[in-house]
Amino acid sequence: MPSTTDQPPGARVPLLVQRLSYELTRFSHLFARHHALHPTDVEALAHLHQASLRGQVMTPGRLADAIDLSPPATSALLRRLEASGHVERVPDPADGRRHLLALTDTARQVASGFFGPLAGALRASLVDLDDAEVAVVERWLASAADGAGRLADRIADTDRPGPPHA
Repeated sequence: MPSTTDQPPGARVPLLVQRLSYELTRFSHLFARHHALHPTDVEALAHLHQASLRGQVMTPGRLADAIDLSPPATSALLRRLEASGHVERVPDPADGRRHLLALTDTARQVASGFFGPLAGALRASLVDLDDAEVAVVERWLASAADGAGRLADRIADTDRPGPPHA
């Protein structure tokens, strides 16, 4: 690999993000294994957590769309998460015919206990940066996540089922 001085600024960013993504995925899979969950279960819990942080309601249908599962597979996933005490379905106060999904306090405690040290390690990686540099990192991460999300949405909007790849 060429030295970093031979590369234009930002050239290593995609590879570093890929490396970070790999480590975060590995951490998520370890959480799944330690708590007898499927990785898709953990992905669903993460979507519920993010929706909660944003003040958004999550329904079974929205969750199915978010994690690209069929309605029957989503129902099975929700039964597993309810049985394990991680998720509860609560009646929608605005529409009694539908249910909203919520993380239980137990799920929040279990996740906090496991992912808290990861959050600490990520914060510790910023220790050598001043406040202005941390602000740049935060802006870049938000912008990169937004850009990746828009690209994924665009691909999903044009995605057509086809034959499996050989």
